[in-house]
This record gives sequence, C-alpha cells and structure tokens, in this order.
Amino acid sequence: MKKILIALFICSSALTSVAQSESSLNAMKKDFGKNILAFNPVHLITRDFVGVGFSYERLVNNYVGLKIPVMIAMNNNYYNIGIEAKLYPTKNTGAVKYAIAPAIMLGIGENKYQTYNYVGSSSVRIDVVEKASHFGFLLNQTLNVTITRQFFIGIDGGLGINYYDEKANTDNANSKLSFLAQLHIGMGYRF
Repeated sequence: MKKILIALFICSSALTSVAQSESSLNAMKKDFGKNILAFNPVHLITRDFVGVGFSYERLVNNYVGLKIPVMIAMNNNYYNIGIEAKLYPTKNTGAVKYAIAPAIMLGIGENKYQTYNYVGSSSVRIDVVEKASHFGFLLNQTLNVTITRQFFIGIDGGLGINYYDEKANTDNANSKLSFLAQLHIGMGYRF
C-alpha cells in the first residue's frame, strides 16, 4: 500500500509540473496583435525634407507584413506616401523584431529655398519655390523593440533610387534618376 501511495504521489506531482510548465509556456507566448499604428516624430527624406510621419502595418503571417507610411514635411509643402512589403526573417511574433522591407515611394509638393544673386558688389536674396515630386524604389531595414505588450519604439532607414525626380530633371537634364534615402524614428501601438 505504501508503494502505491508513493507511486500516486509521484504521478500526481509529475502531471502537476507538466501542466504548470505548459501554462507558463502559454503565458510566455504573448499575442502582440496583427495591426500596428505608428507615429514618427522624426522623418527625414533626401533633398532636405524633414517632417513627421504616420504608418499602418498589417501582419499577414509570422514572416510578412504590409505597411503604408505617410510623411508630411514641416519645412516645405511636401507629402510622401509609400507601400512596403516587410519581410521578417526571424518572425514578427517576438518582443524584438527585425525586418527588411522593399518599398515603393511617391512624393509630391514644393521645395522652398533661398539663393543669392550677386550684382556688382552687392547681393540680392531670392526666395525660390520649385515643384518637387519623385517616384522610386527603396530598401528599408527596420528594428522595433516592444517595451510593453502593445507599445514599441523603432528605427527605420533605407537607401534606394528615384526613377523619376522632377527636381533632378531641373538640376541634371541628362538623367531622371537620383539618389533616395530615408530615416525615421518612431513609436507605435500594436493590437
């Protein structure tokens, strides 16, 4: 009888520890959500466009997300929008996420700057406003760190090429191609 009670106690302890380990594993697997809203207080694009940005991302599966970023320039009347296919090589389910994102970007607006015209010994300041629009391809790299269950901070930067750049057409009549780069620091909510 003593051996049977000891065997029942051991079996009971083993089953309890297995159940506890399964529940602790389930508690460690956090569901961060499939939707990501982000705000970028710093969003930089080549050609001196500085602004703020917003984005929405929908996670299609554990390795792919589709993102639509929008940037509004603060120093010019300029807007930029894009679409990205974010590829997560190590899944997008953890607290720290890295992604490579090919993107198509479109921007439209104006570029304002000042130049000086020298006449004799004096100079005259001229305010210049020119149209600025571009369409190009960009390869972004993203790193997001989840601080709490739904709040994250991140950095996103990329390099690419503009296939059409209206400003480049006025600067360089031989080529419509130009360099494209962006950098933004953001924070967001995942649900």
